[in-house]
Amino acid sequence: EELANAIKALGNYGSHKKYENLYKGVNSRLDEMQAAMLRVKLRYLDKEVEKRREIANYYLQNIKNENIILPTLRAEDNHVWHLFVIRTSKRDELQKYLLDNGVQTLIHYPIPPHKQDAYKEWNNESYPISEQIHTEVLSLPISGVQNLENTKNIVEKLNEFI
Repeated sequence: EELANAIKALGNYGSHKKYENLYKGVNSRLDEMQAAMLRVKLRYLDKEVEKRREIANYYLQNIKNENIILPTLRAEDNHVWHLFVIRTSKRDELQKYLLDNGVQTLIHYPIPPHKQDAYKEWNNESYPISEQIHTEVLSLPISGVQNLENTKNIVEKLNEFI
């Protein structure tokens, strides 16, 4: 049972619990059913990416809150916006405020890699920039089914946050 649990974790980024990596694992979670679904969804990937780019551009052009650090792009970047991650030193307050106003957000990767059990050899190291970023990141809603009205509402709430 112990070996089975370890193998299962190894195929899930080395984790039993999201964002807590016990082992240096890989992403091997795709089963046959998921592969069949993805085969169909791939036909619509370009349309999905274009919609995400529209939302990301709206965020980038309209979020005007000095407490929020937006992602930056170089002219040659061709981002697909799997996530739209902002930063703020008031992350927990902003997340609660947004949730209270009907906007769900996520904190992706809250633990810096060098503080994961999978990298025990680095646990005592200090990487201040990484550690700061991991206390500030917040992922805003972005998807191929998100409409402009929802996006405008999210931006409005972000700009009203103090």
